[in-house]
Amino acid sequence: MLGPPERALIARLWARKLDQDARKLPQSERHRNLEPYSAEFVCALACTLRAKRLLEIGGSSGISTVALAAAARTTGGRLLSIEIEAVRQAEARETIRALGLSEQVEFVLADAAAALPRESGVEFALIDCEKDDYIRFFDMLRLAPGAVVVADNILSHGLTDYVAHVRAKAGVQSVTLAIGKGLEVATVGTR
Repeated sequence: MLGPPERALIARLWARKLDQDARKLPQSERHRNLEPYSAEFVCALACTLRAKRLLEIGGSSGISTVALAAAARTTGGRLLSIEIEAVRQAEARETIRALGLSEQVEFVLADAAAALPRESGVEFALIDCEKDDYIRFFDMLRLAPGAVVVADNILSHGLTDYVAHVRAKAGVQSVTLAIGKGLEVATVGTR
């Protein structure tokens, strides 16, 4: 679970993100992070599920990485953090190191399309990347039975195509939660 050090770092990263938005920086210069309430939720959910093989697609500068690394610490698991932007991932690495969570995280600097085929048995996945890639990356996940996949920005970006795609899959149960910018939480198969 998240403790005071993790919450403090998440608050700092979030304040910076809000400042970037307020200054209307170009999208390429803004950090795109999971909202703090969403981070709390994904951490608690991964812990409740006792997920040991965690994966995130799009860690940006580290809010989701902190949340999922803290969950991995609790469950005795490991997080694979895939990010395509080197500068953002470097910051996430430093944040994780500062929190003493390095043992829980493996960082992969790559397009998720290249990294996902090498991973299997994922028990918990977070998708928070380019919105046009959500469906493709969901379909590329090699999940353990009963795995949970959480996708961010469902309500803020009107990702109805993703929701319909996931819900049309056999053996998938899914619900949209109005947490942060909207989370789609899907359970795939049974444990």
